[in-house]
Order: sequence, then C-alpha cells, then structure tokens
Amino acid sequence: MYQVYRKTDLRKLIIHLTLLFTLLFASDQSYVLMVSFDGFRYDFTTMADTPNFDRLELEGVKADALIPVFPSLTFPNHYSIATGAYSGTHNITGNSFYDKEFREKYSLYDRNKVRDPKFYKSEPIWVTAERQGVKAASFYWVGSEAPIKGYSPSIFKYYDGSVPFKARIDSVISWFQLPHKNRPQLIMLYFSEPDHTGHDWGVNTSEIVEAVEEMDDLLGYLLQNLEGLKIHSNLNLIIVSDHGMTNVSENKRIVLDDYISRLSDLYLNGRGTHVQFDLKKFKRKYKKILFKELQKIPHCKVWKKNNIPERFHFNNNNTGEFLLLADEGWLITTQSAMDEDEFTLGGMHGYDPQLANMHGFFYASGPDIKSGIQISAFENIHIYPMICNLLDIEPYSGKKDSPEGDMQILNHILIEKNE
Repeated sequence: MYQVYRKTDLRKLIIHLTLLFTLLFASDQSYVLMVSFDGFRYDFTTMADTPNFDRLELEGVKADALIPVFPSLTFPNHYSIATGAYSGTHNITGNSFYDKEFREKYSLYDRNKVRDPKFYKSEPIWVTAERQGVKAASFYWVGSEAPIKGYSPSIFKYYDGSVPFKARIDSVISWFQLPHKNRPQLIMLYFSEPDHTGHDWGVNTSEIVEAVEEMDDLLGYLLQNLEGLKIHSNLNLIIVSDHGMTNVSENKRIVLDDYISRLSDLYLNGRGTHVQFDLKKFKRKYKKILFKELQKIPHCKVWKKNNIPERFHFNNNNTGEFLLLADEGWLITTQSAMDEDEFTLGGMHGYDPQLANMHGFFYASGPDIKSGIQISAFENIHIYPMICNLLDIEPYSGKKDSPEGDMQILNHILIEKNE
C-alpha cells in the first residue's frame, strides 16, 4: 500500500529537505578573505622577525613578488587587484587625478568623490559576486564605498583610519559567523601599514622593522581567530600588498620652475614621482617648446601621450599631453609646493612598476590552495580571475573595460575540485 501523508507531514518533510540541502550546500561552499597590507614591500619580511608570514609560506603559496600596475600607488593598485584591469582601463589612474570627461578632480581626500560611482570603470570582484548572488563584504577596500553599476557589497564600511586594526579583524570574524543566508562568501580587508611608517621614516630604519613585526603580530591574531570559525575548513586566505617603497631625500628633488618657462600656462596632474601636463590654451608652437624643456630635465623620462610605454597600460581619455616620470629616489615638485612644505623625506612609491623596490607581496593559503610552493613574480591583475575561480563565479566581460588578468597565470596553485 502507498503511505498517505498529511499536509502537515508534507510541510515538515519539505522543511527538513530544504534544511538538509542548505546544510549540504553550506558545507561545500568556498569562502575567500583577501587582506591588504599597504606598502608592504616584497622583501620586508627578510628584515624582521615574521613567524606568522613564515607560517603562511610553509602552509600555502608565496610569490617572489607582486608586481603593481602603473602608477605604483595605493588607489590604482587596490582597484586593479579588485577588477583585474590596468589603471588606464579602470580609470583610477592616481590617488588623485583630474577627470576630463566629468571636468572634476577625484581625490582620496574628498570622500564625496571617493563615493561617486561615475569615476570607477571596470567591475570590482564584489560587484561580480553580488551580481551572481554571492554575498560580499569590504572593510575599507578602494571603491567599495561607491555603488558601482548599482551594486555595493552586502556589508561595507566608510573609511575611518582611527578604527584599530584588531577591531577590524573582530568585525570580519563576526561577519563570518553570521547565519548562512546573511554570511558573505567574500571579504576584503585593508590595513594602512607599513605604508604610513615607510613614508614617515624610510625603508632601512628601525621604525619600518617595528611596523613589519607589528603587522606580523596582527596576522597572527587574524589566523588565530580564523581557526576558531566553523567555516575555517572552507576558507581561502589571500594576503597582498599594493606596492613597495623606496627611500627619497631632500637632495634628490626636481623643481619644475627651474626647467619650465611658462609653468603657469599648464595644468599639472600629479606631483611626486610623476606628473602629467596639459596646456591651458592649446598653442602648437608652445607645445613643441614645452616638450624640449621637459626633455632637458635630469633624472626623468618624458613621453608624449601617444608614446607612453605600452606596458604601463596608462593611456585613456584623461591622460595628459605629456607624462614626466622621475627616476627611482627622485621627486618632482614645484617651488610653491616646497614653500608649503609639501615634501616627503622618508619613503615613496609611484615609480616604474618594473623596479624591484616597487613590488609588493602575495601569499595564499586554504583548502583550495596548494601548499609549500614558491612561485615567480606576477602582475596583480591576475588575482581577480583566481578569486572568481575560487568562488565559482563568472568573470566580468565588458566592451571596453573588461579585466585583463589571465586565469591561467595562477591556476597552477589551485587544487582541482576532483583532486
């Protein structure tokens, strides 16, 4: 005889089956936590005692270095890591820059601009995830405060540098402890050190060693708390830095007033390691004179817009008529900036990404990551497709702002699903 079920029994059965399916699905779900230590040069761990970074190297994968995009600055590179695109593609070409399309200046110091989605091209990983039903969270990642393409992370924080680093970790841990339906599978976490210390004191100092060891202690605190999570066996951890750092000094500065005859007739976009130039009133004759003047500036390289090295992937509608790039250790400034005491005497970055001192670091560890492997240096744009792979989501594909990272670059460090 057939067994007869009452309606209440059927409802209970459906509830139990749904719960069982949810538990089975949840137990097989991969999680990703990506953490950025700003300005952590690839070799800083060799200068200090770093047992927790050493542990990650043994248990997972370490790269010889992580190569930044041009310019090797915080905002362009964090957004490149998030999107898999070069700065000329995703439009965040500096920590501050003038956007010719909108005739507005974007600046990391202007929170309204930072939160305005119109400046951000390409698609960051949290939008790719949310668009496909995968919840994401961000604690201060560049771009995450803006509703890009109408999407924000399910959880995000507006930047407040006063929030203690351990408190940020505590929040991340609490997010991973949320009920399954509210729990993010992807979390991005940012720390501003050792970048701040490097800028203030330089790289070959006791202060930078102390900062590196403090970040190692912080990593230890993070690892200890992650191990207590129920999802720990499904969690992949990625540790990155956006760029490196090199020393600068007062006797290595290039004052533009000493070389350019009509500085007041120019728009200057940038300062420090590189500057873009546009003429306020276009005059072909002066354009030729300006280029000759720029070519005579020592300790720099200069390019016309159409001749900027292709490897920089920097050209877009906002690129200036000329790009002036300082040699490593030199800074470009103006007399007015010097009068206002806008000069750094410690460490600096923003130079050619090929320079070793501009390179950051990369570690990865987790159930889907192979262990005990050291890999060659690679460009940070290749992290985006790897995270898509880990989360089993499709990378973004657009007409003009698609990611340029290659999924094949890091596939060899991943454990195949059937292994």
